[in-house]
Amino acid sequence: MKAIYKYLQTVGLVICTCLMLSACDDFLDTKPYDFVAPETFYTNESECKMALAGVYYTLVYEEIYGNFYSCMISNVDDLSYYQRNSGALTSQVYGNDHNAGNQHIWGAWEVLYKGINNANMLLENIDNADMEESVKTRMKGEAKFLRAYYHFLLVQGWYEVPLRKEAFKDVNNSPLEATSHVEALDWIIQEMEDCVDMVDNSDYDLSPSYVKKNTVMGILARVYLWRAGYPANGGQPYYAKAAEWAKKVKDSNKHRLNPDIYVLWKNLASDQYDTEYNESIWEAEFIGNRSADGLGNYTDGRIGNVIGNLQQCATTTGTGYSYGFYAASLILWDLFEENDLRRDLSIAPYKINNKDEKINWKDTELVQRCCGKFRREWETSSYKEKNWTPENYPILRYADVLLMLAEAENEANQGPTDLAYECINTIRKRAGISELSGLSYVDFQQAVRDERARELCFESLRKYDLVRWGIYVEAIHDKLGAATQDSRWATGNNYIGAKDYAARTQEKHQFLPIPTKELDVNGKLQQNKYWQ
Repeated sequence: MKAIYKYLQTVGLVICTCLMLSACDDFLDTKPYDFVAPETFYTNESECKMALAGVYYTLVYEEIYGNFYSCMISNVDDLSYYQRNSGALTSQVYGNDHNAGNQHIWGAWEVLYKGINNANMLLENIDNADMEESVKTRMKGEAKFLRAYYHFLLVQGWYEVPLRKEAFKDVNNSPLEATSHVEALDWIIQEMEDCVDMVDNSDYDLSPSYVKKNTVMGILARVYLWRAGYPANGGQPYYAKAAEWAKKVKDSNKHRLNPDIYVLWKNLASDQYDTEYNESIWEAEFIGNRSADGLGNYTDGRIGNVIGNLQQCATTTGTGYSYGFYAASLILWDLFEENDLRRDLSIAPYKINNKDEKINWKDTELVQRCCGKFRREWETSSYKEKNWTPENYPILRYADVLLMLAEAENEANQGPTDLAYECINTIRKRAGISELSGLSYVDFQQAVRDERARELCFESLRKYDLVRWGIYVEAIHDKLGAATQDSRWATGNNYIGAKDYAARTQEKHQFLPIPTKELDVNGKLQQNKYWQ
């Protein structure tokens, strides 16, 4: 199941070198290629495969999907909040009290650019390798797509950033100015479209670890939706393109929704692939927990530990420990109908105490309930390290593709089409709630937004949905702020922090500030306009 990382057990030399080649390290004092010279390394398929594993590895650093990007930066919005007192939110992104010196912002920025540089090194040298051309083309497609995807995360997160299309070679000639938001998105789109017919379309179909054709097309739909909305404001033509790419994924007939809504999440926790329904299209795949196998094979995953149900197991042999940092807001709770099967999946109805006993929340205890999608009790390892987990994280699910298609169809046609209804009703049918019909453009637009909330909460997507819809400040400052005044909102220390988070939210918080460390070493780069 973990084939993509097996190469990393013998690729320490490559990874070590890549870590020293970041275009943004302020401590860099070593010439590139001191450890791996391109003229002597990228010579065959095995070496290029190791280098490609290094490009993929960016996904599973703690700074990206292991914790910083997925949770601390992206998983606090109007539906979820950081369940700790106000003091714990001071100077933190999840409290909207951060600045350009925040360590989590810098960590995510730094690692994304390292991943970009690793991809550039491979792309610049792979043509010299002795291997079958079909394999070479596939590897180039994967590296090229990942480079574009890492740039998209940067553009979506920081607004305007430097596009780094070449490997870093000289610290003295590395400064680059930011590319405009629209220009960067158009380059990312072109790069991804170039990859559609380069990557695999058969061997990797049942493996969500690897980039395959449906991965590229599904992410293209996501990028086009961003290009259509705020702040790029591309409008109807880009919604039409989003619909086109999402429909290609649907029409491939390679993915379906598993009727059991719990299966996908249990699979993510236990490293299983559902090859019958193939609902998970792409995921960040974590291995080990730092001490379980005694071999030192592990990635930096904290999924299930920082985000997940509250579990206070006191030993390493029980259900596992989870801080339960991320809890559901009243806005999310109220979006679910009583009979929606997803409610108790997404918002766990119980916690696990230090005796490994399940304790049900009271009917009046709503905002105390934590994210239920990532539960350490579903991990299959007999040993559970307190802070590190092997749980995978979803990057692209088929349900997301269907909802993107429904949204794009409605926006492109200024009203819901039969296809739009088919997509959203497929989601609702699995959830056990009634199907929709006869809605206006505006009503269907809101229905899709609400359905995305119910289906995709706690998956690092909601913040960016709010931004591209142009309602980020309204949703958090106004609506979440009002929800924290509801009599059902708990008043204990762990719950009042949400009030300050909502009150602090401003227009600038739609995007992250360019890190101070980057501005210190890149003389051509200026702070983005939201943080000036």
